[in-house]
Amino acid sequence: MVIHLREEEIFEAISHPIRIKILKLLSEKPRTFSELKRKLGIKSSGKLDYHIKKLDKLIIVDNDGRYTLTSLGYAALQTVNNVRRIGWQKRAFIIACASYSLILALTLWKMPSKVALLCLILTTAWFVYYSYIAIVKRGVLRMFGI
Repeated sequence: MVIHLREEEIFEAISHPIRIKILKLLSEKPRTFSELKRKLGIKSSGKLDYHIKKLDKLIIVDNDGRYTLTSLGYAALQTVNNVRRIGWQKRAFIIACASYSLILALTLWKMPSKVALLCLILTTAWFVYYSYIAIVKRGVLRMFGI
């Protein structure tokens, strides 16, 4: 069965941390309402019911009364995970740039010796390779709007 939702409905559904936690829990295994309530630490049944209703079409109730993810639910959770992964790639690239700049400054400040020059060559080679992977393969510059 194919379920269709508009993009804004999907993004609305995954726009709250509790709903993302529900999707993560259901990706592990189907769960009953009371299991979800206990795992999430929610006291109010009404609050959980509200969030479950917001996840309409992303989760369904199986024949045993347990909630489970639909294929669209898995796709929505994958989207959340991809966004988080992209954020880490962006931060990792910034850290790599800062580390390279620091090593370059320390090497030049200490006056290049043979060991310092070797470190500079190896660090530059690593930075060029890492930048290529980050920029070309992962599209990190697009994350900065460049």
